[in-house]
Amino acid sequence: MPINLISCVINYKNKLAIGRDNGLLLKLKEDLKFFKTITSKNDNDTFNSKIDRNVVLMGRKTWFSIPRERRPLKDRLNLVLTNDKDLIKLSPYPTFPWCKFTKNVYFITYKQFLDFYKRTSANVFVIGGGQIYDLFLNNKDENLLPQKIYLTEVYDFKPEQGLEPDCFMSHFNERYRLVNVSDKHNDNVYNVTFRFLEYNYYHNYRTDEKQYIDLCCKVLKNGNERIDRTNVGTISIFGDKMEFDISDTVPLLTTKRVPWKHCIEELLWFMRGDTDTKILQRRGVKIWDGNTSREFLDNKGLTHYDEGILGPGYSWQWRFFGANYSQAFSDTSNVDTSKIGGFDQLQYVIDTLKNDPFNRRIMMSYWNPLHMNEMALPPCHYSVLFYVEEEKGEKYLSCLFTMRSNDMFLGNPFNIFSYTVLTYILALKCNMKPRRLVYMGGDIHIYKNHLAQMTEQLNRTPRPLPQLKINSDVKDKAISDITVEDFEIIGYHPHSSIRAPMAI
Repeated sequence: MPINLISCVINYKNKLAIGRDNGLLLKLKEDLKFFKTITSKNDNDTFNSKIDRNVVLMGRKTWFSIPRERRPLKDRLNLVLTNDKDLIKLSPYPTFPWCKFTKNVYFITYKQFLDFYKRTSANVFVIGGGQIYDLFLNNKDENLLPQKIYLTEVYDFKPEQGLEPDCFMSHFNERYRLVNVSDKHNDNVYNVTFRFLEYNYYHNYRTDEKQYIDLCCKVLKNGNERIDRTNVGTISIFGDKMEFDISDTVPLLTTKRVPWKHCIEELLWFMRGDTDTKILQRRGVKIWDGNTSREFLDNKGLTHYDEGILGPGYSWQWRFFGANYSQAFSDTSNVDTSKIGGFDQLQYVIDTLKNDPFNRRIMMSYWNPLHMNEMALPPCHYSVLFYVEEEKGEKYLSCLFTMRSNDMFLGNPFNIFSYTVLTYILALKCNMKPRRLVYMGGDIHIYKNHLAQMTEQLNRTPRPLPQLKINSDVKDKAISDITVEDFEIIGYHPHSSIRAPMAI
């Protein structure tokens, strides 16, 4: 039987925090009940003649953190890893192969545990602490790697000053796939929310992040050095693709932290038809600041625009294609959009998906040469096409988006996640399920002033991709009423951010 791992974790300063002062950070009633249920589950087919119950494996500190009256944990064989000879004498490990494990607790060395596991193939749950978790998560023997990981992922936890976590467990790699997510639970004692997550281990499995890594490596290996608009210079290739399975997890990169809320804010800004980047600034999103600064606009001859105005770029073409642009319309919350005119491509997509889902013209195009001189920056991603498949009465939505020019370090991680979120929104509104995301790139490049940062990222080990949950109310919400609070990312435990200057 497999080794499993179970823990309650809090994402604290990019670490998986599990405790403080040799104890739990939080004693969530439902989590403790979940722990007991999982580790005590009785399936007689899993037991052999030497052992008739599940095993909980822990370190000495974890053992002594359990209240005396609750030790050993009932209905489970308790194994405590230690090198303390005095403790080992209290309950000596039976060395004869034919011996049964009749006691409720044994204090054993790691070497003795290996013998125990070989003899019994018991169903083992590693329950802490940090060093014991890491011993198995980082084990070089694949037979000793946890085959299942059960995490209670806690949100909104803010430790009091002086009571910060001091015990952590290692992040696990991409061979673990998030396969099950519970509904969200609330705990009023600690004022936190949490979910139960389940990961399965797959031998030699790699997430779809591999495609991003492989494409970046291809650019670095085979790319051409080119002078570009920004005069920074790029390493560039022409024409390539990536394809992501978005039916369960989403391509939110883990080799560096991607500010996913900023990405969604920008997407919703596009969807509303806004073209004033100060709307994003007020929400902490500054990705458009450089390309709509006073200096940048003046250099483009757009001296009549207020600072922060993009002009008839992405958002305008999505919602008002062909209409005459005026910065008076840049904040759609302040105008009657029905009087702007033009063709609403986004609404056309939604209507066609609902009424004619197998149509081959379910697309938007934002490349409008008539408006190029009015844009602070012409679209880098310039078209999107949707495709519907039907199986057993269920419809599945896929998305293909095309980019004429793509900055792989700063831009692409935003782009692939943004179009995934768009696909999820449209699928929800049209009674479908998301399936695939296809990226097509033209000039695919890495800026020369990002080479060190890209090398750092590519040297990191990918981690499991997260899941995206959308508030079901979005199905019937007006586009203008959707907010970033309608979205939740689950199981996102990336490496730290890597800062890099944006080429302007």
